[in-house]
Amino acid sequence: MSSSIFVLAETVEEQIKALQDRQALDSQILTEQFYFWTVVIMWLIHAGFMAYEAGAARRKNIMSTAMKNILTIAVVTPTFYYFGWYIYGCMQTGFPTVGPDSLDGHAGPPAFPGFCGLTAPWSEGMGPNLQDHVSLVFFLAFLLFSWTTASIMSGALIERVRLSAFLLLGVMLGSVVWILDAAWGWSSGGWMTTRFGFHDSIASAVVHGVAGAFTLGVLLNLGPRIGKYDVMGRARTFRAHNTHMTLMGLMLIFTGFYGFYAACLVIQSTTFPGWLSIYLSPTTLGTIAMVITFGFAGGFTGGWFASKGDPFWTLSGGLAGVISVSAGADVYHPSLAYLLSFTGGMLCVWVGNWIEKKLRIDDAVGAVAVHGFSGFWGIFLVGIFAGGYPTGINNIESSFGGQLIGILTFVPLGFLSGYVFSWILKKTNLLRVPPEVELEGLDMAEFQQDFYPEFERAPEVIIGPDGEELEAGPILLDGYATVTSGRATTRAGS
Repeated sequence: MSSSIFVLAETVEEQIKALQDRQALDSQILTEQFYFWTVVIMWLIHAGFMAYEAGAARRKNIMSTAMKNILTIAVVTPTFYYFGWYIYGCMQTGFPTVGPDSLDGHAGPPAFPGFCGLTAPWSEGMGPNLQDHVSLVFFLAFLLFSWTTASIMSGALIERVRLSAFLLLGVMLGSVVWILDAAWGWSSGGWMTTRFGFHDSIASAVVHGVAGAFTLGVLLNLGPRIGKYDVMGRARTFRAHNTHMTLMGLMLIFTGFYGFYAACLVIQSTTFPGWLSIYLSPTTLGTIAMVITFGFAGGFTGGWFASKGDPFWTLSGGLAGVISVSAGADVYHPSLAYLLSFTGGMLCVWVGNWIEKKLRIDDAVGAVAVHGFSGFWGIFLVGIFAGGYPTGINNIESSFGGQLIGILTFVPLGFLSGYVFSWILKKTNLLRVPPEVELEGLDMAEFQQDFYPEFERAPEVIIGPDGEELEAGPILLDGYATVTSGRATTRAGS
């Protein structure tokens, strides 16, 4: 009798274990599918960036602008695989330290022993592995974020940056700089999170702010396009090749943002509430979906009022609005998100005009204002409106001081790295195309063809500081003469 009871108990235990194994496998497969589809949706962000920049460029630079976006994927993907992902896994507590808890001898975050080793390119999790349903799709989600940082920079530099220089800058930003700040402040084991409660749930500053700061550093060395400013320093406006294409590109970016937001969460289908933020704090998918939707609505409204109905800045205001509320998207109420995104949409217009007209920095698409300023505005707002919310595995309360540490860390990290690296490229004469190439157009110089041969090329028009439409030819030639005479003087003096 006792023998049969023992056998029965053993059978029940085996059945329970079998059910638990099936449940675990089902959860892992669901996780794999979830991240896979977020990656698919996020591709729309990069289709959008390509259309956005191509529409903003002049006809003579359209294809070079598009190719820049395509080749971003070509260079950031392998570099992020070979060293970018390792930076995220191994530098969350600072620089890699030796420890017994990691698969490769480096100590990763205490909450995830072995994670550092799993992010190395030679790890068994970074290739075909029937036992690992998470590592590859998690890597791919972060890879798409890396493309985004480089694409943010791309639009600001159009029509005068060398393709090779941009690709080197894209690798530096996409595979080194932003992922280092993500390791520090956008992970459950990052030192900013575990010590100061830094909170940037959907990457206001970690992705957008740092990319904008990096871009600002590059723009200072790159300089404005020929003819952008008159002799009095007043800003002229280059007429976009196709504003409708630019707005359509922005709408594609907005669609891809839903995948971006979703990929920033951790799915746990067998544990309440089923979703965690990047800091492993509880939230829901519906919460962040509401915030992004109200963020767009508030940003559009703010951008519309601040720009007096300008189509470009109205849609850019929507993007700025979402970025402004991304840091607290896991905790904000929709009404609060609407009000805060409204401020983000308005401020980005004013900051963008100030950068262009007062600082005389030629940011072709307003990336520094829309992404850079709004990104840091977003983490600033968390310090005010979400202070006291427990963040991360240590439940450190978020605070204004913790958010300030984030600003003081990420602004110099982004700006100085962008400035120094682009300064080196400038000094080696690798940063900017020659004035003759810029004047002719990058498409003809790089591809030796007009990509609209069936259409007659209309004379280029430039908008003066007072809004008057002017023939661009004489203005550009005058700007070219100024640039080349300055270059000749410099050479003679040297």
